[in-house]
Amino acid sequence: MYSQGETFYYEIDDEEYELHVLENFTMRDREYIIGEDYDGNKQVFLYDEDTDDLIHIDDKGEALEILDYWKDEYMMIDDIGDWDEDSYYDREDEYDNDDYYGNEYDGYDDEEDYY
Repeated sequence: MYSQGETFYYEIDDEEYELHVLENFTMRDREYIIGEDYDGNKQVFLYDEDTDDLIHIDDKGEALEILDYWKDEYMMIDDIGDWDEDSYYDREDEYDNDDYYGNEYDGYDDEEDYY
């Protein structure tokens, strides 16, 4: 099976496409590959373990269902996490380097007193 980032060639409707693997994943005990061409068109393939072949999913409805599953489960488009609610990032944004590294830090008024 192809790994994410690899390129492969596949003939669809008598036209050869150069496809880049976006993802390989398992859905309902079947292995699928999402491939994308240079125009951004995505193609869905079923990987047949017995013959070590890729089978193009021609049915648009089935392909859209697989793409939707991939987007929901693997891309997590709807849930980007709670990083914006994390107090660490708030603390980092409020931190002022000039106050910490200035010569007046910790009672030193002059550079000579600092050393």
